[in-house]
Amino acid sequence: MDLVLRIKSWLPDLESCAQPRYQAICDAICAVIDGGQVVIGEKLPPHRTLASALHVTPGTISRAYARLEEQGRVMSRIGDGTYVLARQVAGDGPNDLTQQGDEGLIDLGQNVIVAVGQDLALAQTLLDISQDAEAQRRVLDYQPECGHHRHRAAIAGWLRRFGLAGEADRVAITNGAQHALACLFRILTMPGDTVLCEVLSYPGIVALAQQMRLQLIGVEVDEEGLIPESLEQMCRAVNSRVLFCVPTLHNPTTATMSETRRRQIVDIARRQHLQIIEDATPAAILRDPPPALAALLPEQVFFVCSLSKSVSPGLRVGMVQAPHAWSGKLAAIIRANCWMATPLSVEIACRWMENGVLHQLLQAQRLDIAYRRSLAEPLLQGLPMLSHHGSPHLWLTLPAPWRSTEFGTMLRRRKVIIKLGDAFTVGRTAPPHAVRLCLSGSADPLQMEQGLRIIAATLRDGPEGYFTSA
Repeated sequence: MDLVLRIKSWLPDLESCAQPRYQAICDAICAVIDGGQVVIGEKLPPHRTLASALHVTPGTISRAYARLEEQGRVMSRIGDGTYVLARQVAGDGPNDLTQQGDEGLIDLGQNVIVAVGQDLALAQTLLDISQDAEAQRRVLDYQPECGHHRHRAAIAGWLRRFGLAGEADRVAITNGAQHALACLFRILTMPGDTVLCEVLSYPGIVALAQQMRLQLIGVEVDEEGLIPESLEQMCRAVNSRVLFCVPTLHNPTTATMSETRRRQIVDIARRQHLQIIEDATPAAILRDPPPALAALLPEQVFFVCSLSKSVSPGLRVGMVQAPHAWSGKLAAIIRANCWMATPLSVEIACRWMENGVLHQLLQAQRLDIAYRRSLAEPLLQGLPMLSHHGSPHLWLTLPAPWRSTEFGTMLRRRKVIIKLGDAFTVGRTAPPHAVRLCLSGSADPLQMEQGLRIIAATLRDGPEGYFTSA
């Protein structure tokens, strides 16, 4: 029985159904997924094919698919189709292989940080603020669009670790890096524009581009990130003014550009009049991160960072160092979007920068990553993967004949969650048969170790049992 017939078998009579037709179709597809009659990663029927079979308009199917995507049940890839996902709980993107109500799962899918005393630091800082009348006025009042001068100065000083000049008047504070990226896209692009990025990019930028009707064009990468020759070729082939990239601890591959590679990328951007949005959020975890692209080309690079992947995603503190020429436009878009970043969160983060707490929390994260890597490396020895000694995640290329969807489903059956390569794939590029493994996804390092043992054993066993082990 093909997928169309499976969906029809769950569908009520649309003529007498009290629900809107698109909702009834959405519910029927959910029932098929929950009933195990569809494999994770399976492609749903094209809009017109299903519309014809169900005697509805293609627009009705489009609304049903859109509703499924809102619920995290499917993922649409422009020009390619709509693919079934496992049901989500917490995660950092649309392809976490988790299901509500599951117990005993080992989570190696979420790119998260671990608890190393953030709660105690927060309690003490809130107490300090409660006893500081000036700070109370500051966090309860309106702020300038780009943030209070004291906060901007503290952040500018912290950004010197990336080789930046520490100019407070160039810093804008945002509600996380994703908010920063949305603001920058609004001032640098218009709907329909093309944005260059790594051919594998983090899911948040893909979702943002879709929402803002921007076309992402992938640039080929290697173990150092963007390949200069590929970037040069794309600059000549498409009319793009903007490049988004992650030069350090790239998500998902952990690729980190050498100084030579950084200078090559900057030289191309200068010659091609390309504005660069540099996301340094993953790099914040490093003790001594490499110099930012923004340090090499400050007049064309927008430097974005946050504390979400190093200290706390809940604080929602992001920061942008913008070229002087764009500071006014960035301030205007922040004001129109949310008026200002949340002052209390910013006050907490800046106090941590000033009193050394942030340094202590970062050091604790590094020690935890090192410990987890010491457990992981013997278990994964010899497997084809990219990694970085400071990164909490690994990029594992699957040996033949494994395919990523089959591998993800097999691990899911064995109670291990991973992140599939297609979640990071830009545009119509063929998804790699690779997966991201996050060592910090599970709070318990010993549980993480067990999950890696299952992964290694599954790779050794091969996919022969894929269709018989459900």
